[in-house]
Amino acid sequence: METLTITSSSLLTTFSFLVIGSIIVFLILKFDKLQRRKMQIMMTGTKDVQPLFMQKAAVHKLTAIKSNSVSVENSQVRMKVAKQIDELVEGYDKGEIALPEYCSRLNRLLAQVA
Repeated sequence: METLTITSSSLLTTFSFLVIGSIIVFLILKFDKLQRRKMQIMMTGTKDVQPLFMQKAAVHKLTAIKSNSVSVENSQVRMKVAKQIDELVEGYDKGEIALPEYCSRLNRLLAQVA
């Protein structure tokens, strides 16, 4: 009679672990599905946003160009760089120049000035 009780007890323990494990797996999958849905909503909402780090890099490059162009001794070069900066910033502000192109042109101006 004792072996029967031990067997039913171990069977009950195994069954309870299976039920509890199944519930935990179900909850994890439910949470994962919820998180994926939230991530999808967030990704569709930020699809049109310009890359933040690229914008910050462009601002830093523009600041560096302006500070380096002040130290250029040739006034013609300084005026040429100032004119190019103004045209570039105006084109970007109007939306005529995409951000990656804006950054590459700022890189070229920075190389000229540095």
